Amino acid sequence: MKRLASFFLTGLATLLPIVISIYLVYLVFSVIDNLLNPFLTKYLGQVVPGLGFLLTILIVVLVGMISTNFIGKKFVYWSEILLYRVPLLGKIYSTVRSITDSIFSSNKGSFSKVALVEFPRKGIYSLGFITNDNFPYLDEDAYTIFIPTTPNPTSGWFIIMPKEDVKILDMPVDKGIEMVISAGMINGNN
Repeated sequence: MKRLASFFLTGLATLLPIVISIYLVYLVFSVIDNLLNPFLTKYLGQVVPGLGFLLTILIVVLVGMISTNFIGKKFVYWSEILLYRVPLLGKIYSTVRSITDSIFSSNKGSFSKVALVEFPRKGIYSLGFITNDNFPYLDEDAYTIFIPTTPNPTSGWFIIMPKEDVKILDMPVDKGIEMVISAGMINGNN
């Protein structure tokens, strides 16, 4: 019975980030569709399916363009200051921002190396990313490692493992991320 409960919790931990991500994307598309549909029906006489998807992509691209110029950067900066001051929202935003910065950063300092570790148990190997070469709170030398879930690498496990139990792979970090996102279908040599 304990194994069944363990399998259930592992399955839940694996599926929950994926389901939440898909639901949030669906929610954004639906909200935009629902906002546009009354205007489209009034002026065009019909609803255009998929317009929420296209408009969401356009909005993301425009936000990317705007946030790269001087005025846009200042706007993002002041918006973040306001978000950080909201008690619960500030903590959530800070965590999500740190993770996305680590994943999408062109500076690979956040993930310094790709590692292979026995996780979640002996005999099962997981691909992880070294986040720090030194964990000073143990008497032995240890790495801090982020093990992302597949195919959504924004969630995963944070582990601390002795250096002798970690195999550092000769693989660039971006290839390791590709391997995780593709569930191993793209290996580090491609």
